[in-house]
Amino acid sequence: MFGASAREVKNIMDRLLLFDIDGTLARTENGYLPFNEAILETFGVAGDIRTVIPDGKTDPMIVREIFSKANIELIVQAHDWERFIGNLVACYRRHVELGSTTVRALPGAAELLCALAGAGAFGLTVVTGNCEATARVKLAAAGLDSFLGRGAYGNDSAERSDLPALAKHRWEQSTAHAVLAGNCVVIGDTPDDLAAARQNKMKCLLVGTGRYPVEELEYWRPDACLADLSDTGAVLAVLNSL
Repeated sequence: MFGASAREVKNIMDRLLLFDIDGTLARTENGYLPFNEAILETFGVAGDIRTVIPDGKTDPMIVREIFSKANIELIVQAHDWERFIGNLVACYRRHVELGSTTVRALPGAAELLCALAGAGAFGLTVVTGNCEATARVKLAAAGLDSFLGRGAYGNDSAERSDLPALAKHRWEQSTAHAVLAGNCVVIGDTPDDLAAARQNKMKCLLVGTGRYPVEELEYWRPDACLADLSDTGAVLAVLNSL
């Protein structure tokens, strides 16, 4: 359910949570299979996402870094990105259906989203480097697609810092409910999530369920930091304190 009903909006207060997907809400196994396949189908050259660190980056940034590391010089036009997005979502759907790629919710993610949606104290949306169609496939596969607003994605901008403001704007448009940037919390698992939040004057909760352990994330001094989302009560307490 991308968007919120009038009844839900009526109960929403002036706070918005912007959730990252990979490493925060869900984990993908063998995601390199559809990604690499889409690169080959689109650009006619082999590229391997395993040669780069994709965490916290947008899909366009990842593709460019893959080509750069492989010393592949390609001029990528707008229509090439459109083809890549189409191929990527088709490849993801196929591999998820075959079971060669799996996406599962991280511990506590579903319970937290359910509790937040039921309480109605926060608006809920997505901010991710994934392309929108791929994000939808991942959220559906993880059983998390019924909780979050439309959000902002890697196909909206290659720059991660552009996405929180766009996700906020789309949520405000869909709900007719304004929210201050200072009342928004980006929830992610990388220093890039924190940087994007800071550039948009938003708060940030980081969780150590991705590439970076909680001890390393604490070094960057986010507004809050947790090992994971498994304790719903503890997460709610942190969010209510921000």
